[in-house]
Amino acid sequence: MDALPLVSVIIPVYNRETLLPEAIESALKQCYKNIEIIVVDDGSTYNTLAVARSFEARIKVYTQSNQGCAVARNTAIQNATGELYAFLDPDDLWMTNKLTDQVKLL
Repeated sequence: MDALPLVSVIIPVYNRETLLPEAIESALKQCYKNIEIIVVDDGSTYNTLAVARSFEARIKVYTQSNQGCAVARNTAIQNATGELYAFLDPDDLWMTNKLTDQVKLL
């Protein structure tokens, strides 16, 4: 059987420090384990970057000046190493089998 593809989970964030931890945790709790999680802080003015960096042992964190969600996603893609991309907004949560089901369909 072929190796499972690496999925780059991309989380662009701007001033969502209260919601971000749950979003990151929902990505970390995926049954599908061949993932990298990339958070791009889009120039937040609150404590968002510090919250993201508190997970840095398990995720990659990048920061940029505020340029909008699309640019933050593109920054993540430029730094991603996965074969597939999955986008997770900081105010969303994933069921634990979300990536498993999607990779099966692909």
